[in-house]
Amino acid sequence: MDDTSPNSGVWAVFAIMSLAALAACSKQPASGSGQGGGSAATQTTSTDYSALAQSPMRVQAGKKIFTNCAVCHSAETGAPSPAGPNLAGVVGRKIGSVAGYPYSEALAKANGSWTPEKLDAFLKDPMAAYPGTAMAFGGLAKDGDRRAVIAYLAGTGAK
Repeated sequence: MDDTSPNSGVWAVFAIMSLAALAACSKQPASGSGQGGGSAATQTTSTDYSALAQSPMRVQAGKKIFTNCAVCHSAETGAPSPAGPNLAGVVGRKIGSVAGYPYSEALAKANGSWTPEKLDAFLKDPMAAYPGTAMAFGGLAKDGDRRAVIAYLAGTGAK
């Protein structure tokens, strides 16, 4: 049997990783969570994210939720990411700016930086926030889950 045989260990690992990525990225938001009018990326919330990032419990909750994201993304400075861009230091970073990552046209042409509000909109519904994004993720429906992930990401890496 050669190394490219469908029964080889490499193909089995690839298949398992692919299924795990699809499962992690295919969670759909709860019904009725859609937003009307305008791009979600331009809408803001009144949430005080600086206070959230100072809550160790919130950051720990975000780290736990981020394990689903880790199928595609790393949040460690300099670490390779399996599929998506590295998210270390993403809060405050220019959108679509990780060197060498092949962003979709939607994110490559996006203006501004990843503010907590833009991240919240993107994590809620990536396609509504940036139509045409390549991120195959249904979104995090729960406000608290999104806030926790943003709090965790706010403390990762250099900006």
